[in-house]
Amino acid sequence: MPAKPSEDKPDKKTGGQGFAFKKPQPKLKVSETVEEKLARLENEVAVSKVTDSPSSALPSPVVSAKTVAAVSPASASQLSFMHNPRWNMSVFWLLVFFSVFLSNVPGIHFLLTPVNQFVTMVHEMGHVLVTIFTGGHVDFMTVVSDGQGHGGLTGTHGGWRLFSVQAGYIGTTLFGCLLIYLGQYPRLSKALLSGLGVAMITSSLMFMAPGLLSAHFFESIGSLLWGLGMGAFCFYLGRKLQAAWANFVVLFLAVQTALSSLALTWSLFPHALGLAGGGFSDATLMAEMVPLTLPIFWVFLWIAISIVMLFLTLKHTYGAAFMKKRISKKL
Repeated sequence: MPAKPSEDKPDKKTGGQGFAFKKPQPKLKVSETVEEKLARLENEVAVSKVTDSPSSALPSPVVSAKTVAAVSPASASQLSFMHNPRWNMSVFWLLVFFSVFLSNVPGIHFLLTPVNQFVTMVHEMGHVLVTIFTGGHVDFMTVVSDGQGHGGLTGTHGGWRLFSVQAGYIGTTLFGCLLIYLGQYPRLSKALLSGLGVAMITSSLMFMAPGLLSAHFFESIGSLLWGLGMGAFCFYLGRKLQAAWANFVVLFLAVQTALSSLALTWSLFPHALGLAGGGFSDATLMAEMVPLTLPIFWVFLWIAISIVMLFLTLKHTYGAAFMKKRISKKL
C-alpha cells in the first residue's frame, strides 16, 4: 500500500509562505579523539587476529572477533598463545639448544632412554615400510639391544634390499623433518600424537609379536613392551594434553629425532673404519651388495643426504626468518 503523502501546513509566522520544520534529529555525539580511535582499533585488532600459519609466514589469516568472543577468556588466551608463530619458533630453537647442550651432560642420556627407543623404532620402521612397499616380507622387528652392538634389528626377505637397507638412517632423518614441518601447526599436534600412538601399537603387534616365535625371543618381548608402552603413552598425551603442550611434545620429538639421526649415522664412522665393533651394520650390508664400495662411503653419503634434508626443511620452516633477515641486510 503506497504511503500517504505528507500534508505540509503553512507556517503562521511566515504568512503562509513557509512550511513547518520536521521533527528535530537527536544531537550527534562528540566525536572521539584521534588517540582514542587508534587505541580502539588496536584493541579490536589484538582480539580478532589469531595466527594459524607456519612460522616462516608471519602474516597469517585472522579469526573473527566473534569466534574469539564465543570462547572463555582462558580458552581465547590459549588459542592466541598456541598459534603465535614467533613463540612456536622460539620454543623450537630453545629445544635444539638444550638438546645439544644436555647431550654432553653425564647421566642425561639415561633419562632420554624412552626417546632413544622411539628413534630406534622409527629407524627400524624405515626398513619395514620400504621392504613392504617393494614387495618383501617382514619376519620380525626389535628395538632393544641384542648385546652385539645393535640397538634394533629387522629381519626381512624379498623386496628391494638396495633401498630397504638404506631406509633406516635416511628414513629417520626424513621422519624428523616431517615432524619439524608439522610442528608449525599447533592445532594438529593432539591428533598427531594420537596417530603416532595408534601407529606404534599397531606396528608392535604386527612386526614385533611374530619375533616371539623366532630365535630373538627375549629381544622381541622387550621390544613388544616398549612399543606398546610408547604407543599407549603417545595416545594418552594426544587425548589429554592441551594443544600448546601437545605442540611442545611434537617439537621435542622432532628435535630429538632429527639430531639423533645425525648422531647415529656419525657413530657408524669407527665401525665402518674397523676401529670399533666386529659385527655387521647397514653400511657393511650396503658395501657387500654394491661392488667396489666401502662402508665409509655409505656413511658419508647418508650424512650428506641427512644434512641436505634438514637444511631444506629448516629453510622453509623455523630457519626462514633468519635467512630473510640476512638477505635483507645484504640488500
